[in-house]
Amino acid sequence: MLTLHSIDLWQQLTVFIDGTIAAILGSIIGWERDRAGKSAGPRTMALVGTSSAVVVAIGAVLDKAADYGDPTRALHAIITGIGFLGAGLIFTNQRSGIQGVTTAATVFATASMGVAVGLGFQLVAVGFTVIILIVLRSTQVLELAASRRDGQG
Repeated sequence: MLTLHSIDLWQQLTVFIDGTIAAILGSIIGWERDRAGKSAGPRTMALVGTSSAVVVAIGAVLDKAADYGDPTRALHAIITGIGFLGAGLIFTNQRSGIQGVTTAATVFATASMGVAVGLGFQLVAVGFTVIILIVLRSTQVLELAASRRDGQG
């Protein structure tokens, strides 16, 4: 039977390490957003990644320890929570239209990266972080080029 104090220190350390990895990767994603002058910078993304990783890692540990936890249930909770957070980031401005969609999507992607770390897919999470950065950087460069072209033409 699983008790409150029966999770060994190695399992707890593994969860902590996963949370740390997700915090670092999330901070990198947030740094890119901050550099682009967008909301939800390094602190937000680090917290989203870390919390996602820790929640699913604890679920996985509990599942292995006593068939008590279920990481897929944790995934559902994270998706729901991120949906609410993302909805709060999207707003409409009469002058510039809808804003915050990319930031909300980035928060979702960062949570997904955290989930990957928490479930033991650290290499996938690193690769996914690189993909997120490429998408954010490349589209920003294209948007700047288009606005310069439109401004000159």
